[in-house]
Amino acid sequence: MILSQLNLRAAVEAGEIAFDPPLEEKQWGEASVDLRLGFSFTRISEAGSMTLSVADGLTALGKSGLWATKELKLKDALGDRERFVLEPGKFVLAMTYESIKVPKNMIALVEGRSTYARVGLSMHQTAPWIQPGWSGPIVLEIMNHGPLRIELTPVIDRPCQLTFFELKTELPSERAYGSRETDRYQDQTHPLRHDS
Repeated sequence: MILSQLNLRAAVEAGEIAFDPPLEEKQWGEASVDLRLGFSFTRISEAGSMTLSVADGLTALGKSGLWATKELKLKDALGDRERFVLEPGKFVLAMTYESIKVPKNMIALVEGRSTYARVGLSMHQTAPWIQPGWSGPIVLEIMNHGPLRIELTPVIDRPCQLTFFELKTELPSERAYGSRETDRYQDQTHPLRHDS
């Protein structure tokens, strides 16, 4: 069952689903919530002929020095909003402004929003599911497929939406996301490294 706005509001009110910071009124959709763009943008460098296996996660990429992260501020030294410009054909990892808590009886789906898709932006490549037990911000895998330079503004842009599905059976704690050593991204603070 997909949760409607009424179900979502009730689940948030009951503390089952959590958003930190709390959602603004304009983020509530009919059966989803819009998420705001955070301040962190990570770009993987051109690697030339390097070959990399991701079978054991992204640890090797993190140690390779092939990525750079830009942390924006709300405003620059002159008081202007800081923005990130994504060039045509370029890819960047960005984090949502909100951290999300998904209960063990639900799974969430992150998708891009139509307005952003119409200028060629996709928000994820192949990883749309936010698992039961998840906690933390969501990493967006943003690709600019269009011909325009796209300006992305933290906290202002709402490039993705999150839909919640109720599971037929709640997962026990030992099977929920975050219970295994391989669940590297729980409470992540960076898309290519983890603190464990």
